[in-house]
Amino acid sequence: MVETVGVPVEWRECIHPRRGGVAGPAVVLDEDAARRAREWERAARPIVDEMLEHEDTDPELGEAVRAWLDGEPDPVGAAAVVAVAIKYLQGVEGAAFLDAWVLDHGLAFAACAVTEASSIALGPAPRRVAPGPGGVIRIAAYAGPGPKGWRGEIRRMNSYDHVRADQWIAADTVAKRLRALLAAAPEGDYRDAVARLSARRGDALRRCTVSYLIPTETAWMDESLNDPSGARVLDHEHVVCSLSTAAHVGRIGWIPPTPAILGTLLDGLGADALPLLERALRYPYANADETRPVVRRALLEVADERLFPILLDDMGEKGGPAALQEAAERHPLIALRALAPPADNGTTRGLRAAGLLRSLLYARPELAEALPSGAVEAFLPRPAVPDCDDLPEALAGRPARSAKVDWADPALLPRILTRDGDRVLPANATRCLLHLLAKKAPEVAAVRDFCDRHSLAEFSWALFQRWYSLGAPTRHNWALAQLGLIGDDTTVRRLSPLVKHWPGEGSAGRAIAALDVLATIGSDVALTHLFELTRRGKYKGLKARAVQKIDEIAAARGITPEDLADRAVPDFGLDAQGTLVLDYGPRRFTVTFDQQLSPLVVEPNGKVRKSAPKPGPKDDPALAPAAHALFTGLKKDLRTIAEQEIKRFELAMIKRRSWTPDDFHALFVTHPLLGHIVRRLVWITDGGVSFRVAEDHSYADVDDDLFTPAPDARVGIAHPILLDGDLGAWTELFADYEISQPFEQLGRPVHRLTDDERAAHRLARVEGLVLSYGRARGHSQGRWEALDADGDFTGGWLARRDPAGLYVVAGLSPGLHHYMYGEGEDQEISKLWAGPAPAYSPKDSVPLGEVDPVTMSEAVHDLVRSAH
Repeated sequence: MVETVGVPVEWRECIHPRRGGVAGPAVVLDEDAARRAREWERAARPIVDEMLEHEDTDPELGEAVRAWLDGEPDPVGAAAVVAVAIKYLQGVEGAAFLDAWVLDHGLAFAACAVTEASSIALGPAPRRVAPGPGGVIRIAAYAGPGPKGWRGEIRRMNSYDHVRADQWIAADTVAKRLRALLAAAPEGDYRDAVARLSARRGDALRRCTVSYLIPTETAWMDESLNDPSGARVLDHEHVVCSLSTAAHVGRIGWIPPTPAILGTLLDGLGADALPLLERALRYPYANADETRPVVRRALLEVADERLFPILLDDMGEKGGPAALQEAAERHPLIALRALAPPADNGTTRGLRAAGLLRSLLYARPELAEALPSGAVEAFLPRPAVPDCDDLPEALAGRPARSAKVDWADPALLPRILTRDGDRVLPANATRCLLHLLAKKAPEVAAVRDFCDRHSLAEFSWALFQRWYSLGAPTRHNWALAQLGLIGDDTTVRRLSPLVKHWPGEGSAGRAIAALDVLATIGSDVALTHLFELTRRGKYKGLKARAVQKIDEIAAARGITPEDLADRAVPDFGLDAQGTLVLDYGPRRFTVTFDQQLSPLVVEPNGKVRKSAPKPGPKDDPALAPAAHALFTGLKKDLRTIAEQEIKRFELAMIKRRSWTPDDFHALFVTHPLLGHIVRRLVWITDGGVSFRVAEDHSYADVDDDLFTPAPDARVGIAHPILLDGDLGAWTELFADYEISQPFEQLGRPVHRLTDDERAAHRLARVEGLVLSYGRARGHSQGRWEALDADGDFTGGWLARRDPAGLYVVAGLSPGLHHYMYGEGEDQEISKLWAGPAPAYSPKDSVPLGEVDPVTMSEAVHDLVRSAH
């Protein structure tokens, strides 16, 4: 929606005026110039007469010239005579003829004469010339006066004209000045000019000129833009200044980013100029640092919602944040409408929008009344609460002003509640906190204990948004680091999507710094998101740093990264039965989970929903929004955790991980979330006894009898190859209880070695299998290894390690010799053997029966499944 489009005052003197638009400087006709023009015309008559006699002079043009010379006001003849004077006389000024035409014959005549001049040429008509040797085109030219008729004829231009004598009309003193005269003319004179010019649009050259002189006739410009030849005498800037509709805009590729052009576009197109301005902002001009400020100056004049996405995308450039800030201050209501939908949507654009939106609403909260109810509620100041007067020492006193924190005005940020929630930190105390955060001072710990954690985390995120909306200046990078000091699990959920986006936007350093934030927060939710980055990170550098960060955290705790993953699964406040109650006051709902850990909401009447109901007018105004937000956060986290944990359990089965009975029970069985997975799997002790976990956390064997593992036993997930004769019974029992498994366990294909194969050093049944290049490459990036001892890629084999350290090695022919993406040659399994280390050829091989049966079964299963 357009409210208004202005043109900067300082640009109005240089724009190309149009009728009904901004008035340009008044044009004053020059009598002395007109007198000189008449003298030049008389001096040119002998040359004109000679050219009229040329046999190739266009008869129609010749007739018009003779009429003009005989005193008739013929604009074609006038244009031709001026063309001769300019080309063959010395010191002739084209603008003087415009003054003479207007003074002697009126404005409409002058417009017609200039238009006709667009397509008049002098001299022999050029023809297409084939290049000579080496691609050279030879052009003959006269070096001075020659015999009679050497100047050639008077004619219309053709497509092979390269040197155009009539380009004098493109000068500002002619075309732009004439357009200004037309724009300011009395209505009758203007309509007369339009009518007369309508009959003089005979070719592409003249159509282009007329469209510039009379931009109000939009159909003329439509036709001009559709001319296949694209021929014109005027410059590209004149074409740009002829645009008048949104449809015209799409036909122009680039624009000269000058005040004259930009001001003219604003005047003629209004907000429809935005696509062109956006293109100019992105265009790689050689002097971009000089042109971008000029383009932003034009953009700031457009009060339109489409302006703000353009400026949001420009935030990474010098001057971009300041332009966005100024646009919001100029057009605050439009800014709210444009910024509210993307605000804080998990993208960098949303983060910028949120920071700016909050600043606007904190400065002028009444603006929210113009938006739909609830549209910006999260960004409005909270209701007033009394200041706290009993402050800890770290927050007492009046802090000195400092450029390091002054940009973070407490008045534009949420107030921080004390732990009891009935008081807020005064502005000076908040400034003290900002200084502590900027210095990463240890006293921040005391502030965490004194304040309400949720309110502190909301302040922290708003501070981060504010920094980001100002362009994320590196000198204030502490605004990112402080998230780790006073952020919480909500901070983690908001930050993680940004960490994934930043490397692709050229901010890999910021993404790596954010990993430190997640590690500093250190909660189970934070660790879960760190683990997700190690498994599913799109960018190798970021993924490697996430792995390094996990290793550091695990080492600090004296455990392995796998053990850390076991202990880092959040419980989300679920009860012992793995459910959660959402309390809306008069209404209460129970959250449970389906077989893939997707949360479900059960109403009191037993009806199951996939999402929590929105708070209604009868619900408790405090409890209901908090409960709804709790479910929303849970649902977001479970998208990350569910698939991650199910895959982790499957990998644990394949790698033969095991736990003590106590750890098994504490980490998995009684875990309110993981218990949902545990109860749908068959488990096994290192003594070979298989069992399942019942709803009451007790254990039952295949006969459904109570079972208790020995205290010194090890418990793992049962691979079907280990279940021997019990596999069928377990399959039947799970079917009877209607237990659906989270991944393929009991129905998993099993590949047992025969007695002969156990004694052999090669497995003949897979040798000769052919895998596509893509599948073989995929294995090299998955559960198989393809790196040598130095960590270098080797395309001649794939290897899997068993729990005892032996490797199953599959030789490839011809081999993945280039670790490339895309298509490559099919790969044949040339040999499959086992030994202490992978190699191109069997070395120190051992009988295949010595390999762990689960590892061997999975290796054969992968190769057989992947073969053509």
